[in-house]
Amino acid sequence: MLEGTIRITVEASTSQDAQIARVSIFADDRLLTILEKSPYTLTWNSGAGQVLRKLRAVAEDSLGRSGEAVLIARRIGGVQYEDVRLVQVYAAVRDAKGRAVTDLERSAFTLKEDGVPQTIATFAPARVPITIALLLDTSSSMRLGGRIDFARRGAETFLGAVAPEDRMLVLAFDDTVKGDRDPTTDRKTLKQRIDAVTPGGGTALYDALYQTAEILTGIEGRRAIVLLSDGRDQALVENEPGSLHVFEEALERVQRSDATVYAIGLGARLDQEMDLERRRSVKELLTILATQTGGRVYLPQRPGVLDDVYRQVAADLKDQYLLAYSSTNTARDGRWRAIDVAVSDPALKVTARAGYFAPGAPSAVR
Repeated sequence: MLEGTIRITVEASTSQDAQIARVSIFADDRLLTILEKSPYTLTWNSGAGQVLRKLRAVAEDSLGRSGEAVLIARRIGGVQYEDVRLVQVYAAVRDAKGRAVTDLERSAFTLKEDGVPQTIATFAPARVPITIALLLDTSSSMRLGGRIDFARRGAETFLGAVAPEDRMLVLAFDDTVKGDRDPTTDRKTLKQRIDAVTPGGGTALYDALYQTAEILTGIEGRRAIVLLSDGRDQALVENEPGSLHVFEEALERVQRSDATVYAIGLGARLDQEMDLERRRSVKELLTILATQTGGRVYLPQRPGVLDDVYRQVAADLKDQYLLAYSSTNTARDGRWRAIDVAVSDPALKVTARAGYFAPGAPSAVR
């Protein structure tokens, strides 16, 4: 029986005159990932125990030949098992000029949890398909200078730049959050949803993040939020909050969803535009969201460059490593645990999520 987070390892070999070019892994005929170099290992959340699951691996070599292996997992009654939860960390590495570094080996990385070294059980390029929530600010201020038109065009550029197997959902927010909650790979449908967004109302930024995280929490696999906003959380009426939630609540909800935030802050003075409590600027809020979840912040001053920004976001989503480990801290206390990822070359910069909330105590009835 398959249940919860599992590790899939494929061993593939070919004749001496060729080499393995790629290994594709499928679950119930849905593509999970394509691995182009060993180890051919994937950490996957298989969900709750299923009566039947089919895993299939297809290996292709440099001469165009292929072979496959199939594993059928059935439910077996009366089995006791121990729940071992692998913590997944997606890490991006860049050089001093901000260029992605994609050729590092497992030995180059070290990973600590609350300062305690951890053993990296899974290491691979993060080419697992992603579910991406495209979250667009459609408040009244997005009418200025044709911002909404540039935002639509940038979002459509993003559709063409991500991998075809990546699923997306389009959500727009002003005073409320609008959009379809079901992700899809159908680019025509997604384009129609982008074209349909219209500006008007206030900016319920924190509520939008909170609700988007709630949607992603129930979705299997790797998750990301690509946020575009041009100002602070504020109702259309001056000096009133736009959201029912505060920033800290929204941040924690996103962290609990394990979603990575790529935040685009559009505007020339976001470092001077303060939140209503006068504690932090919009730039600082977006930076916290991105750095705490392992994403990145982008601060274009002009809407005309949004096309290029969205292309960069798509590239950043692809140029990552997957590191997974079984925590040495087995307490199920629901507490925050800090994660620190480093590489051996001090000239390189690593971006990864700052931590995670440990699972809580298991229920007495399963």
